Amino acid sequence: MSTAAPVPATTPDTPLGERLVPGAAGALAAYAVVVVVHLVAHLADAEAVANATQWFAVPWLLLALVVQTGLRSRLSRFAAGGLMWSWLGDTAPDLVPESVAFIVLMASFLVAHVLFVAGFWPWRRESLLRSRWAWGYGALAVVMVVVCAPRAGALTLGIAGYAAALALMASLSAGVHRLAGVGGALFLVSDGLIAVDEFVPSVAVPLPGFWVMATYLSAVLLLTLGVVRRLGSRA
Repeated sequence: MSTAAPVPATTPDTPLGERLVPGAAGALAAYAVVVVVHLVAHLADAEAVANATQWFAVPWLLLALVVQTGLRSRLSRFAAGGLMWSWLGDTAPDLVPESVAFIVLMASFLVAHVLFVAGFWPWRRESLLRSRWAWGYGALAVVMVVVCAPRAGALTLGIAGYAAALALMASLSAGVHRLAGVGGALFLVSDGLIAVDEFVPSVAVPLPGFWVMATYLSAVLLLTLGVVRRLGSRA
């Protein structure tokens, strides 16, 4: 009779332990400091400080993920790719002409969402894909496209593809861990605020920069922590 423990079908990646290693904890602490400074800068209308700190936020999350996981698993590698392209979405628009900055931003985050989807896909049966929440996320994606379409013009098809990828990522994220699920929902909120601010000038979002970044930076943090918790879970 074999005494080998069965391999759980829903956890294909190797457990890494529940506790954060010191380097990862330090990187998360640095992330928290940068985020606080960034959000305070938005409230204080310190645009230069807000722009500078936006460049240096997500790399701390990426460092924490690398140090904690060593990128030894499929999930951690795809999550790291999602964070890398999110960081490009934070920085690359500042380096291109203003006329194409929004397209570069949208393209960068589209790749990020696709990578997150690929990483989260093995846990689709534990996710929200078969729940009413998935219909809600899908409805929000449709609303986002409808709201943007009158002013988006040729970008409408691109926005439709982006919204679909975003809704799928948000639905799948809950299968990884409940923290990641909240992160996916916040990502949907953040991008919805961007859509309204960019394409619906008749709706005045109070402190749009602050709320967009507060929800986005919370989203990527929770996605990262959810990935770490999933990899640290034990059957």
